[in-house]
Amino acid sequence: MAASASSPNPPSPATPITPGERPLSLGTRLAYGASAPAENLAINSINQLANAVFNITLGVPLLLVGLALSLPRLIDVFLDPFIGNWSDRLESRWGRRRPFILIGALLCAAIAVAIWFFPAGQSTMFYFWWLLGGCAAMSVAYSILIVPYGALGLEMVTNYHERTKLMGTKSILHKASGVVNQWLLKWVREAGGGDLVLGGRFCAPLVGGTIALLGFITAWRVPERPRPSVRHVPPKMTIWQSWKITMSQPDFRRLVLAQIFIYMSFLVIDTTGFYLNVFYVNAGDMGVGAGMKGWYGTAFQACGLLAVPLIVKLSRRIGKKNTFLLCTLTIALGGVAKWFCYTPGASWWLLLPSALMGPGLVAVMVLVPSMTADICDLDTAECGARREGLFNAALSWALKLALTGSILLANIVLHFVGWDTTLKAAQTPGTFLAMRIVFAGGTVLLAALAAIFIFRYSVTPEAVAAAQSRTAGSPPEP
Repeated sequence: MAASASSPNPPSPATPITPGERPLSLGTRLAYGASAPAENLAINSINQLANAVFNITLGVPLLLVGLALSLPRLIDVFLDPFIGNWSDRLESRWGRRRPFILIGALLCAAIAVAIWFFPAGQSTMFYFWWLLGGCAAMSVAYSILIVPYGALGLEMVTNYHERTKLMGTKSILHKASGVVNQWLLKWVREAGGGDLVLGGRFCAPLVGGTIALLGFITAWRVPERPRPSVRHVPPKMTIWQSWKITMSQPDFRRLVLAQIFIYMSFLVIDTTGFYLNVFYVNAGDMGVGAGMKGWYGTAFQACGLLAVPLIVKLSRRIGKKNTFLLCTLTIALGGVAKWFCYTPGASWWLLLPSALMGPGLVAVMVLVPSMTADICDLDTAECGARREGLFNAALSWALKLALTGSILLANIVLHFVGWDTTLKAAQTPGTFLAMRIVFAGGTVLLAALAAIFIFRYSVTPEAVAAAQSRTAGSPPEP
């Protein structure tokens, strides 16, 4: 893409607000950000509890749990582009994105409740199919919610730095809900008096109600921008032609790949870390392990929250790309710390790696959508069509690909390093050593791969401003 073939991001002065555009109010930014906790709870209320409930409690083999959590993501390979294209083209009195957001949130809420009300006394294969079906249904509902929701954020504001501010607000709310996710296991265990199944059934309606309410707030309170005018009427094309053009943007591909590797650096490791925490660090004490999971998860989310204003400020001073690279470095440092901190009896040292890694995930949540919105402007100037829905579908698809690969890979790794659920804390020293190597080394390797793609990103504020000027400079053809 010619407009993006520029030198790497230099520090840049604040870009003025586009003429006629007012900065978004705090209330509007909060209303948009409300659905971030909704989508976070929808997907993680299952992911955070699945291994503890279906593997450790109900006896479903690790590989089958991994398949149930990961295989439904393949649905989104086909569904996300369709939903994105549909929301780009929808004409309704309620807008293009908001009807999807409301319907998606309600469906996610219903499934988040229903998945925990399985019948008792069934076989492990029954529970495998129940989990697989629930995850497949959630995958569809999540796509309906997340793709138009992300597209709405890409088009809400046109200013180069205001975009980062909007995504910063969204990320603060997302990270706040992440604290809830980290304590889910402990809360469910306590709600059920040590019975995870009973506790899950008690907590699920609370989670579902929260998802539905937050999605409703976004659909109700966030105004959509009018469909933007472009300098010419673009030729009609199929969804697959449009998808091919979207994925042909080199800087966008770099963002997509960086996002995949960064999410994998967290998610592959999260499952392995949970088993190391409970059975290696805390000698099989699920109560202590669940509590430590809550605390180190809270440290991760809290450091991410504290990093949001700093990331927004740094992106103005040294550019989005350089800020992104700096945050990726903190992920690698967290990976190194894992090797030294995850040892028997480590206790509160488990908080250090999580604290170091917190800003890295926030950088993805704040900067990737902001940088994608910039690329959308370049794409519009070149092609004459707005495709925020498809661009966000690609980001969502990449996230789900990372989730799928991470969950499946984590459980496959546990299987092949010799993990035996029946042995619990009595695993062989070789098994625990292999788990620690994957846990620490995998984080560093994946963060390094992400940094390579971020380093090659080339979009500048000047290129974005020029693209916006070209788009606005000519009236659309009749």
